[in-house]
Amino acid sequence: MPNPVEQIKFEYDALVEYLTTKQPSLLNDLNKNFRKVLLLSAGSYFENQITTILINFVREKSNNDSRIISFLEKQAISQKYHTLFSWGERDKPESPGKNANTFFKLFGDNFKVQIDIDIKSQNTDTPAQTADKKNLNESIEAFIEIGHLRNILVHSNFAAYNYDQKTTEEIFSLFKKAEPFLTYLIGKLN
Repeated sequence: MPNPVEQIKFEYDALVEYLTTKQPSLLNDLNKNFRKVLLLSAGSYFENQITTILINFVREKSNNDSRIISFLEKQAISQKYHTLFSWGERDKPESPGKNANTFFKLFGDNFKVQIDIDIKSQNTDTPAQTADKKNLNESIEAFIEIGHLRNILVHSNFAAYNYDQKTTEEIFSLFKKAEPFLTYLIGKLN
């Protein structure tokens, strides 16, 4: 079953197919607006997923202690998502953050060392390990870029903002490249 962002993209593809044959002149308008909708949808999806991952982590590690869960959810998770990562330079779509180190450091120095082992290439890495690390870094970079661009859209005049740096296909590709970061994070927090 597709996730909500994939579902939106499938619906978009159906609209493109229809407009291509029936109203090709409207394709430009669809693309202009849909890029922003897809980007905002992808960023919101990731916010929801990261928040859920963190709440589940707290739930598991606190043995389901509702006091701890409630406190951390209210003080550290809900409505704090924007502070968890260094997203990039404000109002500069071409300048997203470079990594998720700000987020990883929140879990302590030992956790950050574990992450560095997973991310940074070593001379002793096999070709497969090097490829895995490269893919993970690309996933994190894509995740950060989506969050960065989402912030620009949200904090600008969304309706008037002209976002044309990426095509719809490029945005969706960026989303798919970022998804493995969620799986990685779930694995690291278990």
